[in-house]
Amino acid sequence: MSAVDSARRPVFLMALLLAAIALAAGQEPTVIRMSDAVGDTIDRAERDSFHLFPNTAGFQHAAIVELPKPEILADVTLAEGDSARRVFLRLMPSQLERIRFLVDNRDFVAAQLRADSSAARTLASFWQAIEEHPLRSMAGEPADARDIAQPIPRENAASESSPSANSENRYLYSLHGATLGSIAGGCIGSHAGITYTRTEEASCLFPAYDVYTLDPSIFWGASCGITALGTGVGYALGAKYDRDQATSMAQLKEGTSWRAGMAVGGLIAGAALGFGTFIMTASTRYGVLQDFFDEIENDENDWTVVPMAFTGLCITVEGATIGYRIGRAIDRREAEEAEARRRALGR
Repeated sequence: MSAVDSARRPVFLMALLLAAIALAAGQEPTVIRMSDAVGDTIDRAERDSFHLFPNTAGFQHAAIVELPKPEILADVTLAEGDSARRVFLRLMPSQLERIRFLVDNRDFVAAQLRADSSAARTLASFWQAIEEHPLRSMAGEPADARDIAQPIPRENAASESSPSANSENRYLYSLHGATLGSIAGGCIGSHAGITYTRTEEASCLFPAYDVYTLDPSIFWGASCGITALGTGVGYALGAKYDRDQATSMAQLKEGTSWRAGMAVGGLIAGAALGFGTFIMTASTRYGVLQDFFDEIENDENDWTVVPMAFTGLCITVEGATIGYRIGRAIDRREAEEAEARRRALGR
């Protein structure tokens, strides 16, 4: 072997070693930093706050990594008792961009989920497509989806969600239905069930007044039946919206001062409006009686004012409910702003 060959051999071996090191380094996954809001790792609090990986049971933390193939994976660590294990979820570039959007626009996303039931369904379908095909390793070995991705239990979803997630729409729409149904029922029942009979002549104590007769079956059938129908329709619509809007929302430390104060204010305003409505509708039975001194001869105890009283009560409750919802929105906005400040300060 010549001296030249002896000199070249170490150089050749060094080149091979450097090439091997470079190749090995090129095979290592690269962590993709989602944003400054979450950093390199998504923890459980960030998962809930930004609506990420909602169906992955035992979620502890996750990182988004890119392989040289190229391929993008979510490296998810799951807790199993005292131990932990990793699974991997394959992401398309478009899915990664959508996850970035969820992180960068948390407040907008939360508002959309509260206001639009189709947004909640779309987000649920998006995550289902990602989480239903987990992998055991970066090599692409499939894992058992039943052991990894599970729907959030209904009771847990209720505790983590906004009040509208499970039953609030049932309450709201039932109340609206009862209010509108009692107005329509009382009006129709009065005009159909109360009829003019005669006019009493004036006396030294009383002016002339009209006397009316009540048909109880028509009056109460229309009043109660339409009220019940309106309440039932409202409940059915509310139940549909509750099912459509069922989604996990971020749990924030919300105050209660605004919602309590606004509920009291709404109650006072609703009571004033409800009492005024009762006085105007009950005194004339929705315009059937023409004068204050008119009377219904077979309704001596004035039971026919009950539907109007129920309408006034519904309006009172509507006022308190509207006030509560306005106050809750303010409390929630303040909590979101406080959370944003906390994250900005890195606390």
